Amino acid sequence: MQKGPFAASSKGKFMKFVLLFLLLVPAAYAQTRTFEWTDELCTFKGTYDSRKYSEAKLRNTARLLTPGDLTLSSVGATVWNFSEIAELDTAKLDRDYNAVKSELENLDIIDTPYWQGARAARLKEIEQVYRLARLTMRAYTKPDVLREYPAAAACKTKFAEPIIAGGDKLLAAWRAVNLDSQSKNSDPARLQRRFDEEMRSPKRLEFALVETMSFGWWNCANAEIEYDERSSNGEYFKEFRKLFTRVTEECDEP
Repeated sequence: MQKGPFAASSKGKFMKFVLLFLLLVPAAYAQTRTFEWTDELCTFKGTYDSRKYSEAKLRNTARLLTPGDLTLSSVGATVWNFSEIAELDTAKLDRDYNAVKSELENLDIIDTPYWQGARAARLKEIEQVYRLARLTMRAYTKPDVLREYPAAAACKTKFAEPIIAGGDKLLAAWRAVNLDSQSKNSDPARLQRRFDEEMRSPKRLEFALVETMSFGWWNCANAEIEYDERSSNGEYFKEFRKLFTRVTEECDEP
């Protein structure tokens, strides 16, 4: 029996559908990708589902794994010598903070509660570091501003108030700071000799300010900052690996 034009047309449409289906199926299931990242010793290759994450999101999220990235960890708010006080630059600190904050806020990372929480923790850290650093820089020439710091009450009593008072109170605080440094040093006699020499100097109040500000006030207040340590203790790395179905690694000998 002769087939009509309708049957031929239907067959042609069916074949086009089959061809289209065969073309689309590989694209629909081509979801496995490989992402590579490194740390100080190893190179990691992870297999992931590209329907869940993009390479860009993985790359951006991986930055949270690196200690020191997207932070103000090397802010340089204190000095080693009195002459360096004039070089402290709050305007540069403002620029650095605003740049890091903006970059972190706008970073396109994995959109899960855990990684969004990681971003929030890092933002909180850099805000606290910035606030302490900026105030400390200003305090070298205007000590009263230390009273404006909204945290570290014990540090303000122990170190800020003697710095503000100056004179004998500052010298007494300096002596206490130096003794504490000696207790943690492998050569305490050397620190004592240096202290005795500087105490006899007509510039002893300058030496006292530098050491009390750095090893007294800064160390004390800095210890109360809520640093996000999950990058350095490996927690972020463990969570990041969970984004992949398989991870291989190649490491150099330590």
